[in-house]
Amino acid sequence: MRKDEPIEVDGPISAGRPTQDSVLTASDAPLVSLLVVARRRIPELERLIGLLLTIDGPAEREIIVALETPGVEAPIETRDAHGVRWVAIPARRGLGYNRNRAFDAARGEIVFGIDDDCMPQPGWMTSLLVAFDNPDIHGAIGSIRIPPAGFVGDSISALGFPAGGSAGYETMFRVDADGTTDNIAAGNCALRAATLRELGGFDETLTYGGEDTELAYRFNQAGRRIVFVPDAAIVHPARASLGEFTRWLYVRGRAKRQFSRKVPISGLVGLRLRSMGRILSRHLDDPKIVLIAPLMAATLVIQQAGFVAEAIAPTPTPDRE
Repeated sequence: MRKDEPIEVDGPISAGRPTQDSVLTASDAPLVSLLVVARRRIPELERLIGLLLTIDGPAEREIIVALETPGVEAPIETRDAHGVRWVAIPARRGLGYNRNRAFDAARGEIVFGIDDDCMPQPGWMTSLLVAFDNPDIHGAIGSIRIPPAGFVGDSISALGFPAGGSAGYETMFRVDADGTTDNIAAGNCALRAATLRELGGFDETLTYGGEDTELAYRFNQAGRRIVFVPDAAIVHPARASLGEFTRWLYVRGRAKRQFSRKVPISGLVGLRLRSMGRILSRHLDDPKIVLIAPLMAATLVIQQAGFVAEAIAPTPTPDRE
């Protein structure tokens, strides 16, 4: 894709300043901003952009991709022939940093988050937007579908990763009768931009992950209502490799240690243990229980190893530009 001349992004999220090329009146601002963060330009990212350009929803939309780019020291924005805004950002700063750099460039009233390797399903954008007809709702979280991936992949998905996996969001997280939830899954969500800005965006010190769970904590503390919208579905690829899953769990453990420095985790641990009990009871007659049960035990051990490693040798917090 063709790129225009680069434009340096003017200011971080906390400053609330627009990019140099996006000083518009409120009436000109797009209704929605579709935000994607990516560590590299993979084929799945190109597929996602094509879907975001054409999926049902408001015509007034902008797509912003924050792409980790080696050698870049500060965010630089370009546009392609389709109007997609690419923000080249420094590499290895963490998802909180990456998500904030995409949000810095956003002009929409509602900002959507979707992971670069996912596929939104028909009705995804419109289903999330309907929630915001209620002015008391500040965040909406969609559901995740995991395609079949064989015995190992299906067993991993049954553990509830990511964001409920094939176990289902309601199995992993609280959902009240009116749809209210207390969780944010940044890979499939929509948030009021004003609320996200008011609460300071994502925590950039959580370099290994957990930045969306920490944001949910601040939403809840501030009394900002979040709802679960099951019809807003995306397809997320299955984790089918035990080695890859093990590495992911270890990183998740380090993320939990960073998270525990900011948020009390006792309640979250109890929630996870209860969800594990529900998953086991649901699969008692499933042949995959012979792998699900030991994998479940392994998740606790491997994450604890990552937690301890991060406690012993904390990862330095990256400096902001």
